Amino acid sequence: PVVNTNYGKIRGLRTPLPNEILGPVEQYLGVPYASPPTGERRFQPPEPPSSWTGVRNATQFAAVCPQHLDERSLLHDMLPIWFTANLDTLMTYVQDQNEDCLYLNIYVPTEDG
Repeated sequence: PVVNTNYGKIRGLRTPLPNEILGPVEQYLGVPYASPPTGERRFQPPEPPSSWTGVRNATQFAAVCPQHLDERSLLHDMLPIWFTANLDTLMTYVQDQNEDCLYLNIYVPTEDG
């Protein structure tokens, strides 16, 4: 599906959910909500993103903001097992880190969902 935003068009994906109760959703991944906070914009209030022409692909996650991941063993010691059981899975989603990280992942119910 392609939708219009204030800054340009984005293309997402229709994705089924692994649940009998919930129907499919349209997902739009890595949608910018501000200009990259780099260079002169670092440590400043966010500014609107630049507009784009054509259709922007919004089918992949954008980079996440930098996070310190070296102390994972401490997390296993300090947090309950039910919380840390999925920590390794979570870590796969935070490997791609960048200061240019002001993006949203948007999930929209579908008509048949």
